[in-house]
Amino acid sequence: MRPRYRRARLAAALALLATGAAGALAAPTPSQPPATPGRRGSPSAGHAARAAPTPTLRTTRPEPSGPPRVLTLEVKGAITGGTAEYVVAGLAKAKAEGFSAVALVMDTPGGMLDATRDIVQAMLASDVPVVVWVGPAGARAGSAGVFLTLAADVAAMAPSTNIGAAHPVLAGGKDIAEQAGKDLAKKIENDTAAYARSIAKERGRNQDWAQKAVLESVSITSDEALKQHVVDLVAPDLRSVLEQADGRTIRPGDWRTFRGKDAALVPYEPTVRQRFLSFLADPNVVALLMLLGMLGIGIEFYHPGLIFPGAVGGFCLLLAFLAMRVIPVNVGAVVLIIVGVGLLVAEGYVTAHGLAGVGGAVCIVVGTLFFIDRASPDYRFDPGAFTISPWIVWPTPIALAVMLGFMAWKIAGARRAPLRLGAPALVGSRGEALSEIGPEGGEAFVHGEYWRARSAAPIPRGARVRVTAVNGLVVSVVADEAQTG
Repeated sequence: MRPRYRRARLAAALALLATGAAGALAAPTPSQPPATPGRRGSPSAGHAARAAPTPTLRTTRPEPSGPPRVLTLEVKGAITGGTAEYVVAGLAKAKAEGFSAVALVMDTPGGMLDATRDIVQAMLASDVPVVVWVGPAGARAGSAGVFLTLAADVAAMAPSTNIGAAHPVLAGGKDIAEQAGKDLAKKIENDTAAYARSIAKERGRNQDWAQKAVLESVSITSDEALKQHVVDLVAPDLRSVLEQADGRTIRPGDWRTFRGKDAALVPYEPTVRQRFLSFLADPNVVALLMLLGMLGIGIEFYHPGLIFPGAVGGFCLLLAFLAMRVIPVNVGAVVLIIVGVGLLVAEGYVTAHGLAGVGGAVCIVVGTLFFIDRASPDYRFDPGAFTISPWIVWPTPIALAVMLGFMAWKIAGARRAPLRLGAPALVGSRGEALSEIGPEGGEAFVHGEYWRARSAAPIPRGARVRVTAVNGLVVSVVADEAQTG
């Protein structure tokens, strides 16, 4: 029995040896890369080969056929929710229609940080390369514009442009520490600085400068930005940017080679909704809508039944409240404006000797001055990007107060006038004698009605008469000398 067991064990050992040799000679699969040989004599070479990470397979987008097409978007003025919707929609359109790239022509003083985050998030996640060109000459990428430039796959600036000053501030340019305290100011600044560094790191740009732009409000020219590796190119126009960027590898391993030479530029026009949101983002427009809405409601109170002023006023108020979701508005200021208009309306119904009207005008002016919420930590603007013009702050509320005050004065005068309804309204009315009128009586047509008339002196038929008294259903008349003489 022993020799038989020995032969069985020997056969099993030979089988295992053959299996190991076959595995060693087999070619490596994609999931098992071949070992990288180390240097001769290195004791850790084998271990290093076994610990080498498994390479991941990456897929690249197929090259589109035909000449490259670039979708161009224009970002000018303050960045708001309407701007974010416009840019995000443009990126989606470029992906759906197979554009080679998206180009943003930018000139902005800054804007809302929330809207900026939405745009940057869409740019970083875009399947289409994004080019940002700060231009033309004299343009700037201030505050929020810094983040958009850093997030671009290809960042370029025109000569005589500048970028920087991304320190978070409140509306009106006041420092956050003055309004919200040092602790909150430090928290916001550090958060924004870390956000800028993360974007710069993602795109391989100067992280230190991005942090300084937030914490120290540094601003540099286009040439300095190129030297400090903040942007990639300096070019006089967008066409030059695309030609210089042609042939670059965008995000190695994920993108094909960037194609921009001789590209067809296709402008992307904002929709009516996006234009409307940008229009409502102007605080001067919001203030005017608020005042016009109050004026329409006030006129409807003065003259019930006109309908048109009330409908227009209600529509203006609806648009104003919609715009308050686009820009930060001080609720207290809105209440002041409403109270002011209410006082002007009350002037026509109560005897306040003008005090209600003056108080209403003061409330409207103060409410307009503080219409923009300058203390909201949720919004960081470039100083002056969202301010109300003095031509809106002073003349408009004063004109509104004068108009409503005049209407209140007219209504008060009408309330003090004699009653013009019923029989008393006939006294002093003029008419025509339908027959001879004397002490015995006659007929007259007065106030659109036929009346029995009596006169102390004879009045011929067809003569003009004037009513002096009303006795039941009989009017006393005299000859209207102003008409007959």
